[in-house]
Formats: sequence, C-alpha cells, structure tokens
Amino acid sequence: MIAGTLALSGAAALIWGLLSPDPAWQPAVVARTLGTVVLVIVLLMAANYVYAWSLIRRMRRGEDVIGRWTVSPDSFAQFRDIERARKTRRNNWRVPGRAMPAGLEVIFTRQSVLVGNTWFRLAAKGMTRFANARIENAVVPSIEFAMRLTIAGAGSQPRTARYKGHLRVPIADGATMQAARVLEHFRALA
Repeated sequence: MIAGTLALSGAAALIWGLLSPDPAWQPAVVARTLGTVVLVIVLLMAANYVYAWSLIRRMRRGEDVIGRWTVSPDSFAQFRDIERARKTRRNNWRVPGRAMPAGLEVIFTRQSVLVGNTWFRLAAKGMTRFANARIENAVVPSIEFAMRLTIAGAGSQPRTARYKGHLRVPIADGATMQAARVLEHFRALA
C-alpha cells in the first residue's frame, strides 16, 4: 500500500516534470529529480518485499528447514502472558495480542526463523547478529537468542553504538527433539 502510493506520487512528479513546457524551469527540474528518486526507492522496496516473500514461501514449502512445529493455542496464550508481564530482557518479536485459534507455526532454517508471519534473520556475523542461543525453561519453554545490533555513524567524530536484545521463540509440546537440533545448529554458528 505504501509502496504503491509512493510509486504513484513519484510517477506523477516525474511525468509532470517531463511534460513541463520549459525543461529548465526550476520546479520542473525538482519534480523530475524527486520523481526519479522516489521511483528508485520504490523499486528497491518492491524488490525487498518480493525477496522476503520468496524466502517465506520457500520456508513454508519445507526447503532448508531444520526445525518446524506448531505451538498450541493454549501454550501460545501462556507464552504471550509471560512475555507481556516481562519487565527485563524483553522480546524483540512483538508477540501478537490476539488469540491464535490454529496455533502458532514456527519454522527454522539454517539462517532464519519464521514465527507466525514474522521473519527474523539469524546470523552469527554482521551488524545484526546473535551472540548465543539457549533454551529458556519456563511454563512454556522457548529458544532464546541474545541479539546484538551494531550501528556505526560517520561525521566529524565517528561513533559506534551497540544494542542488546533478546528473541524468544516458544517451543511446542512434543517438539523437544527438533528444538534441541535447532539449538545445536545455532550454537555451532555462534
């Protein structure tokens, strides 16, 4: 929706700038420039959406999957309540507030996890990475990734900021062996 609106705006500005009777007229130059920039950004956004969509479709088809389970609606409700009550080590995944009558599907590949409809890249290196992985034994057990984000800034004084977070993914009843395999894989990467 946002990309479509931006594309229409960019196209309108570009066309208006191209149809201007005087190509050197300042507003026409600005319209052509902004229209072109907006269309390039929209093209990159669309490419990113298509890429993410293709990754999610591959995961749902079972390609490169190392663990897959569905958390029951009752277990998910307990997990959601635990996460909402948490004051420290908050979850990077925004846990849905609504009930999940069909349960919560969790799919792990060698480089990512799909939790419901939310995709997370799990890399051991890079600006966004995980430092370690462990099982958190709670009422509803979960796999917890200690996430790190490094942001480098430029300017007269270069600065680097590091943020710490946690990604917790619930484990379904009966998926202990799959969760152990997932944990083993990600511990080997870290």
